[in-house]
Amino acid sequence: MVESIILLSVILGGIAALFLLWQALMYVIALFRRPAVERIVVGQIAGVLRQNLPLSMALSLAGDSEQGMARTCLKRISKLLSQGASLSEAMQLGYRECSSLVISLVAAGEKAGQLPAALEQAEEYLNRKARWRRLFDVPLWIYIALVLTTAGFMVSGIMVAVVPKFKVIFADFGTTLPRHTVALISISAWFVTGTPPGWVLICLVPVIWIVLRLWKVQNRPLTSRIGEFVRASLPGVRRVEFGRGMAEMLRLMRTAVASGMDLAAAARLSSSLGVNGYLRDRMRHFSELLEAGSDPADACRASELGPVLSTALAAGTRSGNMDAALRYAADYHGALVTRWWIMINSFAWPCCTIGLGVIVAFVVRALFEPLVELIRSVSGGGMG
Repeated sequence: MVESIILLSVILGGIAALFLLWQALMYVIALFRRPAVERIVVGQIAGVLRQNLPLSMALSLAGDSEQGMARTCLKRISKLLSQGASLSEAMQLGYRECSSLVISLVAAGEKAGQLPAALEQAEEYLNRKARWRRLFDVPLWIYIALVLTTAGFMVSGIMVAVVPKFKVIFADFGTTLPRHTVALISISAWFVTGTPPGWVLICLVPVIWIVLRLWKVQNRPLTSRIGEFVRASLPGVRRVEFGRGMAEMLRLMRTAVASGMDLAAAARLSSSLGVNGYLRDRMRHFSELLEAGSDPADACRASELGPVLSTALAAGTRSGNMDAALRYAADYHGALVTRWWIMINSFAWPCCTIGLGVIVAFVVRALFEPLVELIRSVSGGGMG
């Protein structure tokens, strides 16, 4: 009976492990395919709107010319549009992998009556992201994962096959192992037999990630909320996050002002974009101050939206040309993103390489120092 329970547990555990591996594989595949599919879908929708064609029928025909996921998404969106859904609703339901920023841009364009301009902004945003990806050959996180996985397998094999023999040999000679080797043995022992074992914690990581992904707060996954907090807190990364969000919100504000909205209504509309939540709160506060009658430059300073936007709004208020002021501020923050992105990636690669080198050096020293100590012990004994 006990053996049957153990066998059943092993089978269920194996099935669960295979399911998690399959989900992880599908997620990685979707992660790499998503940018291309997203550009195709948004580009087709933007092209149809530019040509003033019937949206539902034209997207169905456009889907016939595509393949794979892009074809499926365009067909779904076309069907939802024919059923009376708005474009933002159709994209949200028909293409669930579409980024929140693109969906929110489309929804804001519908509210402002500037849907073609909003889709053009979304198209430009996706093209900029594609250029950033092409700028760096291999994503940093893939490099780290591959190196750590390879090193983990190598160290695990050595710990199983080599280090136990070191312990026996040193015990026979009455010599203590070097402290680096003892530390490595302790880490390896915790990984296998700790409380809880390290391998259990590693296996729990994807489970926790899936749970947090499914756990939604205000219709957004909790993982997105956590990611926003982390990106808004890390030095350097928060500048990229701030610049990216400000650039997209200011571009939308410029479009809304051009359509006839006042600055307060345009700011309120841009605060609905799918950028960092902390930045959305600042923009919402900015719109509330404008609605209360505050000067745009003063409201900007009070909302902590940066001195560049404050100066631009002050100049736009004096000259009466708010479009030029918003364009300058949007271009500045867009350039800021590019500069900081290049700087962070330039520093991240060597820092990551140095960090991994330190780990490898520690492992190598922990494995080879016992040989030196053993030779020294034997030589000292022989001389005595």
